[in-house]
Amino acid sequence: MKTILVLTDFSISADYAADYALALAQSIEAKLLLCNIFERPADANTPDRKAWPKQACEENSINDLGALMARLKTKLDKEVPGKSYKPEIDQCSIDGSVDQKLDAIKLKHDILLAVVSAHSGHNLDGIFEKNHAWEIIDSASFPVMVIPYQTKFKPFGQIVFATGMHHTDIAVLQSVSAIAQYANSEVLITHVSAKHQEKNSLQRFFNQTPSNITYPKISYHTIKEGNVISFLKRQCVYIDLLVLVHHKRGFLQSIFNQSITRKMVAHPRKPLLVFPQNAIN
Repeated sequence: MKTILVLTDFSISADYAADYALALAQSIEAKLLLCNIFERPADANTPDRKAWPKQACEENSINDLGALMARLKTKLDKEVPGKSYKPEIDQCSIDGSVDQKLDAIKLKHDILLAVVSAHSGHNLDGIFEKNHAWEIIDSASFPVMVIPYQTKFKPFGQIVFATGMHHTDIAVLQSVSAIAQYANSEVLITHVSAKHQEKNSLQRFFNQTPSNITYPKISYHTIKEGNVISFLKRQCVYIDLLVLVHHKRGFLQSIFNQSITRKMVAHPRKPLLVFPQNAIN
């Protein structure tokens, strides 16, 4: 079964993100994996890893994850029996840096996506103190969903997928269509258009769309170079989920000389689902 990974630093923002992830897991019938990545003190680097004493940071991580898991399970138990799917919840504490441990987690679990809280300037004592939400996106080989502070889950009524019509974005559309089916969502494909692009780029994109993308509630809109950020921020007033693709080599940056994804991650107004390009090649 697919697993939603919840990366937490036990901050208030991360707790809200965990609540959101729990409701999302119920909605799409996925498992939940609560994970805290911590760094051992430098003096713990002995040659024999098995000889390391259990450090306070590891104990705290395990205990705090246990408390979070217990809280989420209690929340599930309070629901009316039989009303909804109750996801299996597990936990893992891992020592090391965030960007180096994501692949190890993926090797052990069938990760559908990760859920993280949006960076906050007031959150300076956890794994997101240097805006690791962006570091996770930049390192992960799976989609990452960024949850704004205090955002509560609701079924995705409308999803906006902003795309530059790159050929790898077709796989993203397929994944977005699968998510949309759970809530019968409207999917608005927003074409990020530049002056030098040919007029038939839309036709070329959909000519590559596989026949198994048959979701009927997909529409299309074009926005021109220069007003992408302002358009997306305005759209966030009306939508429930914004989907972007992070191209490490600067596909969108090469068009606009700026990172649209990074700007939206810095101050998300609605849940933001970012697909790393290497997750869909």
